[in-house]
Amino acid sequence: MQTCDHWPTLAQFCKLEHVIVSPDGGGFFGVTDETLAKAGLARKVVLSVPHFLFMQSVLASTALVGMLPARLVRGTDALRMVEPPVEVPGYEMAMLWHERVYRDPAHQWLREFIAASV
Repeated sequence: MQTCDHWPTLAQFCKLEHVIVSPDGGGFFGVTDETLAKAGLARKVVLSVPHFLFMQSVLASTALVGMLPARLVRGTDALRMVEPPVEVPGYEMAMLWHERVYRDPAHQWLREFIAASV
């Protein structure tokens, strides 16, 4: 992963072609767009994908840009990371499981592994 000292201006950011994560499928408007709309701006979203890991491969093989957590691109030489010219709210991740597997050692290990990975 490369970092870049020169960040895009807000106007340049809005003109770029963006990919967005839409877990619900096909959404082209997210928290970044909500933030931009409050300032009377909009970006050009041209692709919607179901999850961040798919976005990573799209970004590595196209000229599109995307907003994703930095931890997902650390150690990836194919992508360049820059701070966006707009601050967007984060999100909360949660894990859910059935009560019957709560004490299962393998399930406990998996939950701990996932928590340590993010």
